[in-house]
Amino acid sequence: MQHKTLHYQKNTIHYYISKKENFSKTILFTHGLTADYSMFEKQVEYFKNKFNIILWDLPLHGNSKQCNLISYNDTADMIYNILMEENIENIILAGMSIGGYPSQFFASKYHNMVSGFIGIDTTPVGRKYYSQLDNWLVKHTSFFAKLFPEKMLKNSMAKSISKTQYAYKKMIDIYNNYTKADMIKQMDIYYKQFIIENKNIYLKCPVILIAGEYDNTGKVLHYSKEWAKDLKVDLYIIKNAAHFSNADNYEEVNNIIDKFVETLSSIK
Repeated sequence: MQHKTLHYQKNTIHYYISKKENFSKTILFTHGLTADYSMFEKQVEYFKNKFNIILWDLPLHGNSKQCNLISYNDTADMIYNILMEENIENIILAGMSIGGYPSQFFASKYHNMVSGFIGIDTTPVGRKYYSQLDNWLVKHTSFFAKLFPEKMLKNSMAKSISKTQYAYKKMIDIYNNYTKADMIKQMDIYYKQFIIENKNIYLKCPVILIAGEYDNTGKVLHYSKEWAKDLKVDLYIIKNAAHFSNADNYEEVNNIIDKFVETLSSIK
């Protein structure tokens, strides 16, 4: 993967690309909260010889840690600017957990550029899905996280989203790049901003949803089932996987993504 940077409103966004001239399809993966681009390493290994791949570090994360989140609408524009920089006019979006939000905002704003959306242990953008209690709990997540000592916070979070040793260790490796203060800031800003910007949108592209059978993060499984029903799309429940399903059972997830992407050949 080639490491590149994008300048956006006085901020520097870091992204990573594997691109070959003979590949016609590009998948852009967006990572989850308190994570970074490396959480897709098993997807890179599998797809790098089939499709172009773009990963990026969201604002406040990874190498983009010094970049503050402006808005989810801006993250959509960041994706757009990355694609323009790389002369890519058509994209398949894959968003994991909170990474599904920039993906959905982009798919809504730049729908003519999107061939498909893959939601991985993520939830819908749309006001009807979230109760007042849901919003209150999300808004105060960072407050509850503050109650944990740093090591306990990182260990408990890694255990809660993983089912396998590989996924757990991967998250611990990522968390070791952050202080507790970093993680609290990420939670506080991203969750509160979502409540502000959440709106009803319509995805015009083909969609599939993926969720681990043991995903107990918030109400992801509940939201995923309601979302799939509303969109009339497939929801794939991944065996032996929790919230980090693309690491817990990467073989099954990769196979599902692969088959879905192959169906998009006629989408322009």
